[in-house]
Amino acid sequence: MPKTVYILFAFLCIQLSVVGQSNDSDELLTKALDTMADEPKEAMDLTLKAFRMASKAGDTYGMILAKSVMGDIGMETENYEASYINYSDALEFLEKSDTVDLYNRMSIINNLATIKSIYGDYGGAAELYDLAHLAATEYVENYRELAEEYGDLHYLVDLPYDRAKELKKNGQYLEAGEVLVDLWEKSEFKQDTVLLAKVVIELGLIKKENKEYNKAQNFFAIAAFGNSIDADIKAVALHNLANTYMLQEDYMKAEKYYAEALVLEQEAGDKYDQFITMLDQGELAFIQNDVEAATAKWEAALDVYDGVENYPNLFIVYDWLQKAYLKADVNKSSSYGDLYSANIKGWMKIQNSQRNDIPTLQAFNSRIDSILAGRQLKAERLALLSRYWPFAVVALLVIMLLVYTVQVSFNRRRERILEESLKVDRATVASEILNKIRRD
Repeated sequence: MPKTVYILFAFLCIQLSVVGQSNDSDELLTKALDTMADEPKEAMDLTLKAFRMASKAGDTYGMILAKSVMGDIGMETENYEASYINYSDALEFLEKSDTVDLYNRMSIINNLATIKSIYGDYGGAAELYDLAHLAATEYVENYRELAEEYGDLHYLVDLPYDRAKELKKNGQYLEAGEVLVDLWEKSEFKQDTVLLAKVVIELGLIKKENKEYNKAQNFFAIAAFGNSIDADIKAVALHNLANTYMLQEDYMKAEKYYAEALVLEQEAGDKYDQFITMLDQGELAFIQNDVEAATAKWEAALDVYDGVENYPNLFIVYDWLQKAYLKADVNKSSSYGDLYSANIKGWMKIQNSQRNDIPTLQAFNSRIDSILAGRQLKAERLALLSRYWPFAVVALLVIMLLVYTVQVSFNRRRERILEESLKVDRATVASEILNKIRRD
């Protein structure tokens, strides 16, 4: 068989091997996604195996997908540090690869923004949401038909909206307001009532924070009384509308809108929202010195929602009930006081036990930065090595050539000395032989 045929055959075998490994890697990732919710450890093992296979095969895109799935598993298990590192690795691989995947870039940055927000870095989250929006815009511009087919156009709205919420949390009300006003205009132009309702609620909350209650009410009213708005969004608007009226001491309107919000929440079956509205209704009654109505509302709220113990800002209701019953029923007052104390102690115990495990924002950022900096340093060293290795090889060859030249020169000199020594020895022997002949 000719040599060329051998080469072609070997190349074909290599290609088939790489394709087979890529398919195997995809199958592992698919299985990992299917088992992520129920068996996160098994899912992570499968994903690590897929990553190694992709890395061995030189499949950069497979490595990107594997790292993204690792990030998804971390989000599922609330291991946000690991998720942040894996998503960062995926983004770095993606930016260095020849593959243009704008959707994956947008998705990864979006997840990084979510983690930033979880750790209270609202400014950092807002910046990442802005980058994700730029990627989403480019994705839609280049692949609009694909984006429409998969329903991805909503990212053009959701990402700026999420950015505005992070800016608001960060106290950047002016910047948040500019984004929201822009979305408001777009939603009116496109007659997108859902977006309009969400946006005006956020604008209303900014006005409420600034104690501009009348302007806040105007915004809340747009969502509360608009047409074709989802019941859950309308309920949020009504609740906030009632709250502003309560702050203005217009108790009749506050009571009216709290009641309307509660009806919508009951229809939607959202028990948490029902609980919050009933708490505010109780507070409204308490402000008006109707302690009996207040305690009835608070106790009814406890019957509706059973997850109070998980939220320290909610089991304050036990303290309210303790104080409300202080004069009317000492036993009930003592009972609710014990519940409040037990929950506070339990919550403090959990916080103390988790204090060393759950990092603060500063510790989180420092730890992530140190890990990523270490990886970057290694990457730079490898890059320098790959960039300058030809020069290193040439230098090594030059050094070896110099050593060889010196060695050859030394050997030749040694040979000359040996030859001269041999000539002298031969001359001496010849002289001795001649002398002997002459004597004889």
